[in-house]
Amino acid sequence: MEDVLKQSDQLFDAYKFRESYDLLLKQTDRSYEILWRLCRVIYSLSREFVDDASKSKQLEALIFEGFDYSKKAFELAPERSAAHKYYAIFLAEKSGIDGLKERVLQLSTILKHLKKATELDAQDPFAWFVLGRFYHKLASLPWFQKKMIHTFTIDVPEATFEDALQCFEKAENVAPNFFPLNHLMLGETYIALKNGTKARHFLELAANQTAPHTADDREAQKTAKALLKKL
Repeated sequence: MEDVLKQSDQLFDAYKFRESYDLLLKQTDRSYEILWRLCRVIYSLSREFVDDASKSKQLEALIFEGFDYSKKAFELAPERSAAHKYYAIFLAEKSGIDGLKERVLQLSTILKHLKKATELDAQDPFAWFVLGRFYHKLASLPWFQKKMIHTFTIDVPEATFEDALQCFEKAENVAPNFFPLNHLMLGETYIALKNGTKARHFLELAANQTAPHTADDREAQKTAKALLKKL
């Protein structure tokens, strides 16, 4: 089993997501170590379909598959950071498919698991990134959408751009330059906070990637270039 986990990690680190997925899927022992890796690679695979409307059914299938594995991983190891992280990620994705009301009703649960993930492993930059993006999305909502959200429930988390910034900065401090999308989000957050100088610094990092490997990398580069033209 250790050899399988090692090979899976090597494939993932080489951006060979489909090969890593196929290897993990063949394993009959669905231990926590297999399950959280399946969640990780399924999430990466799903990101390739986000902007392709013709692949919406494939995207939904991956999200529901990932949610199923994340739920099982959490049930097996509720004391592990990755269990909380991927349960939150796929709960957010699944509730988005289930509709706006369901997504709103799950906001507090999603936040609870993201916070727990960072508490259990403060050295996981991706957990900090996801938490930061959660805060950023909430903080970015216009007032009328926030008002509409409160028609579904009063249990809506408060979030500010300062909250988001702290998380993105924490991710960068833990692992500098680990993720171009984190650079983009730092840039966008500094724009929201009216700090153009710092925004430009991080947007340039995202825009000037020499070898974007994933859909997220390409998104970061494209969006950063567009934002730089407006600064």
